[in-house]
Amino acid sequence: MRAIKKFFTIIIVIGLIITGLFIFVPFKSEPPTPTVTAGGTTIPTTEGSYCWDGLFSAQCVDKVYTGPLDMAKEHNPTVVSPNEEIKIDFKKEPKTIEVEQWIDNENTGNIEVKTNSLLAPKEKGKYVYNVLADWKQGDVNYVFSIEVK
Repeated sequence: MRAIKKFFTIIIVIGLIITGLFIFVPFKSEPPTPTVTAGGTTIPTTEGSYCWDGLFSAQCVDKVYTGPLDMAKEHNPTVVSPNEEIKIDFKKEPKTIEVEQWIDNENTGNIEVKTNSLLAPKEKGKYVYNVLADWKQGDVNYVFSIEVK
């Protein structure tokens, strides 16, 4: 009887370990994070709210930011040159990518993105960019900020 209890205890522990390894770790549902660079310098990004469908699970995560300008406060702006190329690369290419430029709440607009690149403005100043990316599995937004000097 004692050997049977020990056997079932071992089976349960092994089952819990396998469940933890195969369901929770490798199949965690999160969208790809972009690598944003300008002239060889990596620009930090802040992840916003997202919805993502994984292999065995789906989730929506709401972040507590009031908008792109609030998200941009997470990192100091990266200094770039006027008209410098800014590249946005994802390990998994999105179906669509849109970029909004924010100077303040009244001065926003869409930016043209060509081959996952955009150009920094000619005018000196601080700029915030909201990257909206969409995949078959879901969508997410990321924010980064620059200072043109």
